[in-house]
Amino acid sequence: MKGFKRTVVGLAELETFREVLVDYEVMVVTVLDAILDRYEKHPEYHFIDTKLSMLTGEDFPVLADQTRDFKSRTAIYAWIQGRGLEALVGHARWLDRCSVLSDAEKTERRERLRRMIAEVFEQMESIRAKNHGRLFFTMTPEGEPFALDETGRRRPIRLKGRSCGFSDLFYAKGMLAAASFLKREEKIDEAKRCFRSVLSDIRQERFADVQISFDRKNVRRAAPGRFPQGPRMIAIGGCALFAELSDEDEWFEVGETLIRGLTEEHLNTGQFDELEPYDYFEHRDADGEPWKENGQVLSDPGHSLEFVGLAAKFLLLLETRDQKTTSQTDLLERCRALLPKVFVRNFRNGFNERIGGICKSFDLISRTPINDDMPWWNLPETMRAAAELLILCPKAGERADIVRALVACSNGFMTRFVNPDAHLMAYQTINAAGKPVDVIPATPDADPGYHTGLSLIDMLDCFAKLGG
Repeated sequence: MKGFKRTVVGLAELETFREVLVDYEVMVVTVLDAILDRYEKHPEYHFIDTKLSMLTGEDFPVLADQTRDFKSRTAIYAWIQGRGLEALVGHARWLDRCSVLSDAEKTERRERLRRMIAEVFEQMESIRAKNHGRLFFTMTPEGEPFALDETGRRRPIRLKGRSCGFSDLFYAKGMLAAASFLKREEKIDEAKRCFRSVLSDIRQERFADVQISFDRKNVRRAAPGRFPQGPRMIAIGGCALFAELSDEDEWFEVGETLIRGLTEEHLNTGQFDELEPYDYFEHRDADGEPWKENGQVLSDPGHSLEFVGLAAKFLLLLETRDQKTTSQTDLLERCRALLPKVFVRNFRNGFNERIGGICKSFDLISRTPINDDMPWWNLPETMRAAAELLILCPKAGERADIVRALVACSNGFMTRFVNPDAHLMAYQTINAAGKPVDVIPATPDADPGYHTGLSLIDMLDCFAKLGG
């Protein structure tokens, strides 16, 4: 396999940007190899294991007091296992298109992936069965869900009767990907039922956000009457995956509804005087207004750009269908005009030109960052969104700005985030001074190829379609 050069792109031009694509292929394969190697190192531990520090490259130690341990292999994050299954399948399917591996190297990795996917899937299905078909943010390897009390100790909980949450949403996607890859027809049907349950809770505004926050700058508190965009946004990605693997009308119809809802309820197209055009905000209130707290309207620019990328991914699938309703055709035309503007506005809101990252949160009233830390994940998500828009919206007037954003994100990611001493994985968080810091954006586990690998694979596939 070719070596990693950490290429920095000199000009904001598509042809120049192609110089970095081999680096991204090498990165995707290197991270995949690390995930496979770590899994095979502990043959009795049938979980995706990315429990290592991105600052040191070392595994998190098991604490003597396991009631306070949320980093080591004694704590399982259902987000990581669900995302990881989807990512592993995505990587396995991409190997045929990989240009930096020989045929023999591709075959060897594909066989290892198939074994790992099957074993992790079986383990997660066993845990889900123990919990009445449900999963939770934090669980023991034996499948016992737990929260953390006010002292930071584990507190066992029960899942029966609870509303669906992100763990169920991420796992429904991973479940479908794994079942389809393994040709487990009964599990494909079960994944569809799980996803429908999640969608039902989203529609009825009873979706449960039970994520435990490990970042003091990003404390999560429930607020009655506050409605988030996040579940619908991630569900668009789910609809794209279900539509791609089944080509059933149901998922195209749901995806259309979700995109329409978010562009009408969380996007300023002129109805909110306090906001700039095409601002995308995290929460709305019961009256459909942007949720205001302490005089601020919160935007997560990375989530805004992730929405653009997931919507574009879905719409590119919809575009290829011969049978489209009039409503779906109208949505395509509307989004071709709208999404480039949403992309440019929210990229400008969040991007730190000096450092080359995107801030975690931004106030749409004062037009200043709320949390100026920069997580890694929003850069590859933005690169995917940019590449997809170049395909979906070839005549967009914002095309040059989209290319400039693509190049800026790539250069920032390469120079500030990629850690050559940790399998080319990324530092989880960079601060406003451009230094890696020990801040956990979501889970202590490093990315299992989801935000980074799948986003980069989609970007690479877009450039294959762009030609040149």
